[in-house]
Amino acid sequence: MLPLGKRTAPMAKLGIITGMLFEKGVLNAAARSVPADRRPLIICCGLGRGAARKAAEEAVANGATALLSFGISAGLDTRLQPGHVVAASYVHDGQKALLSDPAWTERLREELGRLCRVTCDPIAHAREVLMTPAEKAKVLTQTGASVADMESYAVAEAAEAHGLPFATVRVVADTAHDTLPEVALSSTTPEGGVDVVKSVLGAIMHPGQIPGLIQLGRRTRIAQLEMRRLADFGLPRSFFM
Repeated sequence: MLPLGKRTAPMAKLGIITGMLFEKGVLNAAARSVPADRRPLIICCGLGRGAARKAAEEAVANGATALLSFGISAGLDTRLQPGHVVAASYVHDGQKALLSDPAWTERLREELGRLCRVTCDPIAHAREVLMTPAEKAKVLTQTGASVADMESYAVAEAAEAHGLPFATVRVVADTAHDTLPEVALSSTTPEGGVDVVKSVLGAIMHPGQIPGLIQLGRRTRIAQLEMRRLADFGLPRSFFM
């Protein structure tokens, strides 16, 4: 990948890929205070590798010259709590590792680190939502990564294919110890939204999952608030570049 150097060139255009609509909403809100000529392309792809690759290609086709994956992640390292921020040193799909742009990643750690603690750790590609501690532990063993998501690896692949710099900023939502309720997965839409009616009906039909839904909601809220702080702090100051 091409290095960014000390600072991305003024004409560079940042493309940011998210998997969930609420992640895009966080970025859109922060981007309102960014001058139009510096505003990034923000694309929500929905969950998964194929959708993320398509979104990354769309960003490149629309002029993006650097790609950033942004959003929540699942904790694999048992020490990580909700709200922990990771700037990926590399992303790994269990067979191959793709390096993030080192200068850009270090700059993310330094600049965003003014607001919170940011660690530069490996991020694993999850082929599907990791529902149980056992599934998370398996991915940890395969990749040595601290967290996992479903989009970053595909964004890195697109960046490599086009010779563009790539980076990832991810915030832990569910931890390595958490089991996700099935209702949460079944109510997620292909576009990266949440079908509220389906979620409520699922909770009514499976009341035993309600405590898990409440806990997941709280943990996701912590991650969302941290993402909002990062976006509000980083986008106006071009710290995401």
